[in-house]
Amino acid sequence: MRAVVSLGFALLLSTIPALAAGKAGLWGVTTTYQFGMRYVPPALVALARAQSLKPPVSGQPFVHHMCMTKYEADSRQPPHLNSRDLDCTDRTISLKGSHMVVETLCHGPLEGVGRSEILWRGNDHFDGTSSFKGRFRGDPTRMSSSFSADWQGEDCRGVRPYIAPGN
Repeated sequence: MRAVVSLGFALLLSTIPALAAGKAGLWGVTTTYQFGMRYVPPALVALARAQSLKPPVSGQPFVHHMCMTKYEADSRQPPHLNSRDLDCTDRTISLKGSHMVVETLCHGPLEGVGRSEILWRGNDHFDGTSSFKGRFRGDPTRMSSSFSADWQGEDCRGVRPYIAPGN
């Protein structure tokens, strides 16, 4: 989860683009997870280690980075907040102005359905919430999070962009 990736709404209404869109480059993401399981999912541990960070702790902010490609920034697709290590696919359920609702289906060690809401605030900030219910290696699990992301610049500084398997 790059996770997946947390407002002066009235002031921003006139500057929000007609469609949700960001900028290509490095994004700083702050996520607060609530894990409904005994341990942190290995994919989140791997994400943290790849960026030389301590793994996230339930209820505490976890700051990491993601590299958004030009394709992601220009499209109606949600930013890839999930890890390469999870067999999950995202599908946009709703896109109205700067508000996006995404469904995530996972098959593999993590099995279940998630739902995220993302609100773009201009093209250099988004925030939202995410929830997931399913099974992790056969054990029932629930996870939820809130997140906020800010564009940090065009240079991804070594953070690899998400590339879907098979591409």
